[in-house]
Amino acid sequence: MKRFLIALLLWLSIAFPAYAAERCRPVNDQEVCIVSIRRSAKNYWEYRAIVKVDGAVKPLQIYDCRSKTTIQDNKVLELFEQDGTAEAVCSFFKPPRDAFGVADGKPRIMSTLPTAKLPKQKLPPQRSPEPIQ
Repeated sequence: MKRFLIALLLWLSIAFPAYAAERCRPVNDQEVCIVSIRRSAKNYWEYRAIVKVDGAVKPLQIYDCRSKTTIQDNKVLELFEQDGTAEAVCSFFKPPRDAFGVADGKPRIMSTLPTAKLPKQKLPPQRSPEPIQ
């Protein structure tokens, strides 16, 4: 009985890999699914994604959401197509928002955030030091 419980605990403690499901949404009477997506660490507006449109898988493309262009494997630069794949990829992550909820697409730096200003306190007047003799 102890061996069974130990075997059961060991089997339950094994971490199985998590498989993410494809994220699909209807766009222009088509089903657009994001098979895999990676955000660029250097340029947060660029995404490397493999997209499936109505079951047809497109090859890996780099989507530049700032200039609305895609870069294919053969380094060809194209404007976004009208099939809605680029909009699905670019809307996958929400852009950064400021304190007022406005998304302007600029990264936030902690030193530029508004801080609370404390009221100025009146300090007692300081006396000048006496000369040393």
